[in-house]
Amino acid sequence: MQGTVAQLLSLAAHGNEYLAGNLEEKYFPNNSTFMFCKYVKFVDLQSSGTKWHERDFAPDPISWFKKLKETGVIQFRVRYISTNNEQISDRMSIAFVGGGGRWLIEAVKPGKSDFWEAHWEVGDQNDPDSNIWHVKYGRILRNTNHPESPLPPASEIKNQLKHVLKKIRDFAFKHDHSNFGEIFNNGIKALSDKPSNYKNEYKIFPENYAASEYHQLINACQRAWVFGGMGSWNDIGFNKDEVHKEYEALSDELFNIINLSLIVASNPLPRPSKKQNTVNDKHNKKWWEIWKKG
Repeated sequence: MQGTVAQLLSLAAHGNEYLAGNLEEKYFPNNSTFMFCKYVKFVDLQSSGTKWHERDFAPDPISWFKKLKETGVIQFRVRYISTNNEQISDRMSIAFVGGGGRWLIEAVKPGKSDFWEAHWEVGDQNDPDSNIWHVKYGRILRNTNHPESPLPPASEIKNQLKHVLKKIRDFAFKHDHSNFGEIFNNGIKALSDKPSNYKNEYKIFPENYAASEYHQLINACQRAWVFGGMGSWNDIGFNKDEVHKEYEALSDELFNIINLSLIVASNPLPRPSKKQNTVNDKHNKKWWEIWKKG
């Protein structure tokens, strides 16, 4: 799994642990999702025409959790926006930093929310500790409300993910890509294994966070993640048109179900039931279009 996604999911989960008073003391900077990061900062983003201006908000994740709790945040939730365009799909753009769709953290307050998005850039590639990544999370919207679609039960998503993994596993073995077939098998196995069996992937969830089926979903997605650049599943091609079409269809299906699985797994808590305000959309846009970059 891309480190950018893993870190954002980890922040939301551990943020909820902080709000509940259960955060492990050494979460930052020791969590695996902060590996190779020089810093992880948080800034307010304010727009003036075509430019964004940054204002320091918190120097690290723990300070961020603390400050948001003090300002009324009662829950962290993960949101995802598909940004497929005519030039490149989210599945293919995942190979690039910032590609693959937009992952957001919603900081929920009574009746309103703030939304945060990460920006990763390479710093000193010769850093003696290999901490080359400079990470900033920007608050791109504040004190607003955008509807969240109801999420299916984790048990239902586990079944859907297993079904898709079996189909693409059989395809991989049939067409001489047994290495990927074994990866998909590992994803299937993770859906029934004890979560504690998986310690080599990113540690996204705290130990006792949520029911085991949510941990299993996270583990399966990590084990079955094959998307990226050269040498990844995305880099495969087939000479026969009908085979390549099947490959493309199965690949898109897997990418989409993994994203949905990550959303379901990362939002195990029920959304706070406080009545929230609505947004009057005079321009009849999809609600997230106001966040488009460029």
